[in-house]
Parts: sequence; structure tokens; C-alpha cells
Amino acid sequence: MKQRTTGKGLIVCEEALQRLVVGKPFLAEHVGLPLSKLTAGAVSREAGFDPGYLKKSRKLHLPLIAKIQSLREESSNNPKSSNADRVAYLEAKLAVIEVRLVKANELCDKVLTQNLQLWERVRKLEAGVGHVYRIN
Repeated sequence: MKQRTTGKGLIVCEEALQRLVVGKPFLAEHVGLPLSKLTAGAVSREAGFDPGYLKKSRKLHLPLIAKIQSLREESSNNPKSSNADRVAYLEAKLAVIEVRLVKANELCDKVLTQNLQLWERVRKLEAGVGHVYRIN
């Protein structure tokens, strides 16, 4: 029986873990994620899989899961790093929320402008229809 050494999914997860460790994730929700909050589910999502992709029951996944747990524990044992990570995480999260707020305000202004234009057009059309009825 042939035994696989590593699968493509595991390689993708290892790359995702490296992105999370260096602080350059692809997913916005992981920007600024402190290592103390690092989980196998977060790594799986960053890799593009379901949160439950990495499982302890899969022997090939055990080394990566152990690495994730080790990173999380190291970070938790260093209180200065944990606070700095938490501040960085919250600042990054705030920046993402601020961008979303600006986009939502722009969309709100655009929709309000369209509604006012439509209201004005309806008013003119109703005035024109009233004029037609008065002539006949």
C-alpha cells in the first residue's frame, strides 16, 4: 500500500500558516490576528478550506496542528507580545471597519441622490398628468 507524504491541501495550509505568522493573510478577517488566537480553523479558512479541514484524526495533519498549537502557546506565554498583538489586531480590525463604513456611507449617499431624483421626476410627471386631465 502506497502512503502519501503530503497532500496539496496540507501544503496550502502550511503556506497559509506562514502568511498568518508573518502578518500578511489573504483574508481580511485574519489581518492582525494575534498568534494567541491562532487555530487550525483559522489556518484552514486562510488556506481556502472549511474551518474543519485540519483534523487530529488525520495523521498527515498532526505535525501542522502541533505547530499551530505551539505558536499559540508561545504567544500566550509572552504577555508583552500578547498585548502588542491584541493592539495590532484591534487596530487592523478597526481599519477594516472604517473602510466598510466609508463604503456604506458612499452607497447611502448615492441611493439618497437617486431617490431624490426619482421623487422629482415623479412629481413632474404627476404635474404633467394633472395638466392633461384639466385640458380635456
